[in-house]
Amino acid sequence: MATRTLLDSDALPAADAQTLSSHVQAADLPAAGAPAPAPQPDELHYEISVDDAGHQVTQRYTDATLPEGVRQLVAWVDNRPERSFTLER
Repeated sequence: MATRTLLDSDALPAADAQTLSSHVQAADLPAAGAPAPAPQPDELHYEISVDDAGHQVTQRYTDATLPEGVRQLVAWVDNRPERSFTLER
């Protein structure tokens, strides 16, 4: 089972869109995708994608490999009422 959370900066007030941008910058996502971490039983997996003016970066993490900056980005996005959330099987 997977969940997908999306947040479009265009749906945010200007100040919050700037905060989102700051969180993305602090997450320091590498430009090139790293190989997916080896799966561990009962460990959450994250795929983080950022699309900025057509330039997309995607990174994959597990709970154990999730950097603090990315963890803060995920938490901020998860708490936004403008986000969309879907459950996939």
